Amino acid sequence: MNVATVSGEGKVHRNCPLCDTAPPNTAPLKYSHPDWPLKQCPECSMVYLEYAPAYVRLEEELGFTQQYEKQWERRLNEQPILARLDKWTMWRLGLLGDPTPANGLRAWAKPGPVLDVGCGTGDEFEKLVPGYIPYGIEIEKSAAQEAAAIFEPRGGKVLLADGVSGLAQLPEKFFNGVSMWGYLEHEANPKPALQGVRRVVKDDAIVLVKVPNYACWNRTVLGNKWTGFWHPDHTQYFTPRT
Repeated sequence: MNVATVSGEGKVHRNCPLCDTAPPNTAPLKYSHPDWPLKQCPECSMVYLEYAPAYVRLEEELGFTQQYEKQWERRLNEQPILARLDKWTMWRLGLLGDPTPANGLRAWAKPGPVLDVGCGTGDEFEKLVPGYIPYGIEIEKSAAQEAAAIFEPRGGKVLLADGVSGLAQLPEKFFNGVSMWGYLEHEANPKPALQGVRRVVKDDAIVLVKVPNYACWNRTVLGNKWTGFWHPDHTQYFTPRT
């Protein structure tokens, strides 16, 4: 388990979330925000926030739905043409199929109970075809209420919790599929979260994971303006290696 302490500012000091190595005593990476220093682990190369927001701040103050709107406004201010072009051409993501959790589970997971870790307002699982029973874990209070209104009529439920403690409340080997779509980069304790998912899935279950790729050419070209940088929402930045 990652050793962590909470400061008076509601920040959690962390070791490397992947290998638990202490953060290097070096200057933050050039992509850091002044309030949120980024470090790169000298052992496994994971890039992560040395201080992550405490879970309690994600319930309302730093809830994803609010932060998403702020990030979109920031993009519009900094990259007005690129941001609008990106939004207007979202159709390109479906050229090779429907790249959504609902479609991935329909294609690969057996009907039955399926789980969305970090389900937000439940809109992704609202698209599930009949036969799949939606469950969710969400830390933002208002979003969890919206998701519950969608999931409960279909026989599922939503736990108001962070991912790690929410997974601990669920039965072992219960789910046919799990979506971690845009979740792991937000989770201050990704390794325990993955271990929790392993416990609750059946042996033949499918797990969908989607995270920003820190090794992509977009980040290399755009630098600080890369859309994958969300401070402090993204607490670590994965590559295919990490």
